[in-house]
Amino acid sequence: MENKLYQPYKPNLDFSGFDHIVIGSGMGGLTVATWLAKAGKKVAIFERHYVPGGFTHSFKRKDGFQWDVGVHYVGNMAEDSSLRDFFDFLTDGNLAWESMGEIYDVANIEGTEYKFKAGKEDFRKQLLNYFPEEEVAINAYVKLIETANKRGSAFFFEKVFEPWFSKSVGWIFKNRYSKFSQRTTREVLSEITKNERLLAVLCAQCGNYGLSPKNSSFGAHAMVIGHFLEGGYYPIGGADQICKKTLEVFTAHGGKVFINADVNKIITQNKQVKGIEIDGKFIPCKSVISNVGVNNTFNHLLSEADRKTCNFNLKNVQPASAHICLYLGLNKSSEALNLPKHNLWYYKHDGIDKIFDEATLQNAPENFAYISFPSAKDPQWEKNNPNTSTIQAISIANMDWFENYKDSDWMKRGEEYLKIKKNFEVEMLKVLYKFFPQIEGNIVASEVSTPLSTENFTNYKSGEIYGLAHSPERFKLSFLRPKTKIKGLFITGQDITLVGVAGAMLSGILCATAILKFGSWKIFKEIKSK
Repeated sequence: MENKLYQPYKPNLDFSGFDHIVIGSGMGGLTVATWLAKAGKKVAIFERHYVPGGFTHSFKRKDGFQWDVGVHYVGNMAEDSSLRDFFDFLTDGNLAWESMGEIYDVANIEGTEYKFKAGKEDFRKQLLNYFPEEEVAINAYVKLIETANKRGSAFFFEKVFEPWFSKSVGWIFKNRYSKFSQRTTREVLSEITKNERLLAVLCAQCGNYGLSPKNSSFGAHAMVIGHFLEGGYYPIGGADQICKKTLEVFTAHGGKVFINADVNKIITQNKQVKGIEIDGKFIPCKSVISNVGVNNTFNHLLSEADRKTCNFNLKNVQPASAHICLYLGLNKSSEALNLPKHNLWYYKHDGIDKIFDEATLQNAPENFAYISFPSAKDPQWEKNNPNTSTIQAISIANMDWFENYKDSDWMKRGEEYLKIKKNFEVEMLKVLYKFFPQIEGNIVASEVSTPLSTENFTNYKSGEIYGLAHSPERFKLSFLRPKTKIKGLFITGQDITLVGVAGAMLSGILCATAILKFGSWKIFKEIKSK
């Protein structure tokens, strides 16, 4: 990313006159910042990492390889979709997308392959092909996804209501959605089928929201599955293009981005935001928008008095699961190695709950792996990086597995830690070679990231990438909305809505709407007219 889009934080820079300061440059922060900048507000983004983008950024190594850290594919990106319209608005239409084709995901469960086809009807027919005796259940499932998501849309829209209107009308949306959000995925699906293999196939993409069927909210499951029903798409040029193209628009409208800017406190007075503090330096503004997760915001950036004011309590909700990832660079092209565009979800058996519950550092890759091929998805990769390709292979992880290394520094965690990562690489390669034997002998770069890597760059203390766990309890938290009880303090990001690029973007749109109020409808009108 070109440095003209951002600059390192220095205490002697001019920070005066900001209407809004956004803490964190992930998708939620990028979205609300750009909407506000386009509406004529003076906005600055402060990012603790040395590159902006949050989970939309990519990292590069000296050998030229580049890997995504969070965006592996995005759904609902057909040219006539509202999500595509929002992306076009944020990037002035300069972000291009590549379809992953007819098959966007493949699940391999105990050696049997199940393809996920793009398009609701093709998806349904493909499932019927695998489970002809389960037609009633499959039809019921597709209908459930549809109904749950209609009610879910109203549930999330309610988050911009003013308190008086929420109390008088909003409860209707919450109650109508509760039959989906307050029940687990396994509870709901067990009512339509007793076929464990079908249940496993329907839940095979659960890694997209980070919880197994018995723990996840069916509302979250339905939203994520529905998001991909029409297929998967990938940003041409790589996932970091999402951030780059958005920041080009943001900075063109006067926005400022500061990196290496680790905000220590949100400063308030008499229940009203006054600004932020970085290493003792006070920076004033009219409002602060936090995009670093509700846990980091309320437990680390606000005072105890402010936490009480916001009525913040996370005791019933855990952080989302963590992950461990193997990044590979190869010395042949995706085409030469016959690497697919689709993702692979591998499960050793159909007991997904059991696999998640009994995961250890030793058995994780043997029992579960999510495998993605960024270079195969991106038509520009071969032009920019001829005769090379990339693979990412992810499995379940737990921060507790790395407790002995939590006090160590990034890239300086010692030989024992490196040995753990090497063992994971060896075990994950066994899985990869089983499905893609042609890659053996062509790997020229490898790297492993653990939950400690996630914590280092995001400050998520449990190494989670999805914020709050997508459990039924999450949907009961009344304070998960953009506007807080502290005047001038707003929250954005996936904790407010749902996991993923689309969920975080939605949170940014809701946050901008809460701030701009009726002024936001002018923007919606502009988007709709294009």
